[in-house]
Amino acid sequence: MTKQEQIESVLRELKSATADIQGLAVISPDGMMMVNMLGSGDGDTGAAMGAAIGSLGGRVTDTLQLGVFEELTIRGDQANILLFDISGLAYLMVKITVNSHLGLVLLEARQAKEKLKSIF
Repeated sequence: MTKQEQIESVLRELKSATADIQGLAVISPDGMMMVNMLGSGDGDTGAAMGAAIGSLGGRVTDTLQLGVFEELTIRGDQANILLFDISGLAYLMVKITVNSHLGLVLLEARQAKEKLKSIF
């Protein structure tokens, strides 16, 4: 199986874990879409913005001496975005419903992040 197929398999497994997940993507630190399962919207623009936010998260954690950047949450009135750093090699972006079971989503997403680490 190719690296892309392995990533897609992990994302499909994550998406099937809970109905709260609306979309998924894996993006490179330089803002390129690696695997897009976000559904609607402009994936390339979303990838660029996700990478920019991930980079900013890393700078904030460095500046405030919080350790290594791991994840962040963006809440909107229609959906939320979770962004997970994958060893500085990529980001996992998870779009979830507003009233999602956040604990379950975080558990599943963090497990998927570990699987993705082993692929990279």
